[in-house]
Amino acid sequence: MKKYLQFIVVLFFVVSYIKAENKTIEISLTNTANFLLNDFSVKLNFDELKTNNPGLKECNYIITDGEETLPSQVFNAGNKTKLIFNVNLEAKETKVVTLVYGEDVKQPEFKTRVHAELSMKPTDVYYEKRFRGSEFKSVKRIKVPAIHTDHDALFRYEGPGWESELIGYRFYLDWRNTTDIFGKKINELLLSKVGVHDTVANDDSYHNMQDWGMDVFKVGKTLGIGSISMFADNKVNMVSKTDSVWCEITSTGPVRAEIKTEYYGWLVGEKKFDLESKISICAGSKLSKVDLSIQDTENMTTGLAKHPNTEMFESKTNGNWNYIALYGKQSLAGEDDKLGIALFYKESQKIEVTEDPINYIVKLKPNDGKVTYYFTASWEQEINGVKSIEEFKNYLDETLIRLENPVTINIK
Repeated sequence: MKKYLQFIVVLFFVVSYIKAENKTIEISLTNTANFLLNDFSVKLNFDELKTNNPGLKECNYIITDGEETLPSQVFNAGNKTKLIFNVNLEAKETKVVTLVYGEDVKQPEFKTRVHAELSMKPTDVYYEKRFRGSEFKSVKRIKVPAIHTDHDALFRYEGPGWESELIGYRFYLDWRNTTDIFGKKINELLLSKVGVHDTVANDDSYHNMQDWGMDVFKVGKTLGIGSISMFADNKVNMVSKTDSVWCEITSTGPVRAEIKTEYYGWLVGEKKFDLESKISICAGSKLSKVDLSIQDTENMTTGLAKHPNTEMFESKTNGNWNYIALYGKQSLAGEDDKLGIALFYKESQKIEVTEDPINYIVKLKPNDGKVTYYFTASWEQEINGVKSIEEFKNYLDETLIRLENPVTINIK
């Protein structure tokens, strides 16, 4: 009997020890806004969490909201590692979520809600100014061939693409280097299916209405939506002439996707620059974030394409962020089809908002070689798409509040 009791005591301490191995961090989130924050992206400094909680690793944690495990992701943000997850918060609500970590904690396989890709011809057969081949294959990182130019059929839909369920974007990985919009009529990830048979760079399918939507924006020689440039010699200079370009899919979900592009020897006037661009998108959002790194320049410039039948307007807040925007009949889906586009910039980096014959322009001053801005679009044929300029303004004003970070975070 005595040995039996000793065994029970030992077993109790063993079980207690095993349970004690899993530790918790309580994260209190308070929505200070007067409206529901649906799919709000919370970002935490994962390096600080690890420092204050020895044993926490990128592979041994989960975040729970009651009985629900929230999809989350750890990602590199320059010289920091960050943790991101999405949460829903009612107006003025305070909610506590829990980070649980330990050697036996495993993350489930989350549904991917964002996607980034770069798909190209797998062969280097080239003649008559076209890359030849009957298929495209996804790649993670490539050096762009020096002979690559527009409409040579090297890349599926002409460059990298990124998307949430709500919208898709792409930029042309050639001398144009401008950004375009895929409007969606369904809330799904679908870029992996777009343009798979467009192998000859002629009459590409996505220029016509598909079941899912289409390319809804005309870019031409403009800044498109949020494209990268520099203002010099009294003009906008796109990232056109470079010594070399590397493009990499650095993240593709489940809740954040990112594309990194490195431009070496970008020629502007008589000077050359090395530029790094990171473009990212988060689950539940139509915002694309652009993070630029460059040295020895007084400005980086971006903006929006001018189109007839649109109204330009801008915010004038005293906060950290403001925007310029256009709304009207600027969609390629039909002469009466309406589309809104907008660009968000930091007031602390603004040099000026101006224009030329084809663009509305925002000049930004780098801070320690860094520039950050966002762009977004809203198409009327989306599910619950905005149908008026007033609805578009409401969306943009709510987005401004989100960028001002209306959620206070307290980690216990």
